[in-house]
Amino acid sequence: MASRTCKLLHRLAVVTLAVSLFGCRVQTVHPSTPPPAATPSAPPATAPAPEAATQTRAAPPAVPTLPETVTPTLAVVTITAVNGNLYIRRGSGSDFNPIGVLAQGQTVTAAGRDILDEWLYIPIPSQAGRFGWVSMQTIYSSISGHTMDLPVVDSDLAVPAFIQNCSTHNMLVQPSGVIIPPGIQFPDNIVQFDPGEYTIHDYDSPNKNNQGLVIDLKEGEQYQITAMGTPAQHKCPDGQ
Repeated sequence: MASRTCKLLHRLAVVTLAVSLFGCRVQTVHPSTPPPAATPSAPPATAPAPEAATQTRAAPPAVPTLPETVTPTLAVVTITAVNGNLYIRRGSGSDFNPIGVLAQGQTVTAAGRDILDEWLYIPIPSQAGRFGWVSMQTIYSSISGHTMDLPVVDSDLAVPAFIQNCSTHNMLVQPSGVIIPPGIQFPDNIVQFDPGEYTIHDYDSPNKNNQGLVIDLKEGEQYQITAMGTPAQHKCPDGQ
């Protein structure tokens, strides 16, 4: 009985071992057999890229439109000589040399004025391309237009002019009506005058209607009176 049981157990052990070996053999892969090709897996779904946010660009600042440049129109100012001829001088003052004449009835257009608005800068009618100055403060000028709208023009400085009396008589200078004392009253015998034409009379002469001496005084000149009313000549002392 024991022998039979032992045989039965021996067979059961053999069967169990065979089953076990068969299972392992089935699962064993022979080294020469290539592994089954791996089925490529589908790439992971890529989330669609978000659309780039539309950037709203600010419009460039508008370039300001400059107003069309308008060239200022020079004020039209004219001057007419009335009641006689009008001196045109080298600068804006009566102490400048006359360099031309605006004849009675002539009209010209001014190109400028002095800073005090007393003189006008005008073309000289008889001298193309040259300009001079005429006074507005005289009965010989008639102005049309607004002189303050004209540009200010500078002028040179005047060079003083003088008349010196070297005689022994008082001398009357016309049309200014100035009496110059005799030479012995230095320095009062030297008087400054504006450039221009003058007539000198011997004030002490009995003949009050004597013709007189006509001179044309220039800037920088010192005219000396050496004789009037008598034939005697009188030289001015040195240093006067």
